[in-house]
Amino acid sequence: MSELVQEWMSETVISVSPDTSLDAAADLMETQGIRRLTVVDGKLLTGILSLGDVRVAKASAAADMIDFAQLPQARDLMTPDPISIPYPASLSLAAQTMLQLKVSGLPVVDEQGDLCGLLSESDLFRYIAENTD
Repeated sequence: MSELVQEWMSETVISVSPDTSLDAAADLMETQGIRRLTVVDGKLLTGILSLGDVRVAKASAAADMIDFAQLPQARDLMTPDPISIPYPASLSLAAQTMLQLKVSGLPVVDEQGDLCGLLSESDLFRYIAENTD
């Protein structure tokens, strides 16, 4: 069985553009049952927006009684230039990177930096479950 990121990553990645509203991003996360959105400009990965980022921004807005329509856009809250992993990398390197950075997922990019997948903790667990007795 292959131990490469490209064989275990999720190829279907739910992304938003940098100008997506916070409210739209939050709704998308809720309806899709996901904890992170990649932020892309075309196919180029520009950032990551986590559920934690969204919750903090909404709590802050609620405390300040700001109208949710006035909330910032994804570009204002995302982690810019996130650490990513190239699709031909090993799962071992991906797992080490995730542990060191204390993140639960890594965007997977091709040679041009275009987003082509996402490797999550669940993908690593699936690999372990399918390759151990």
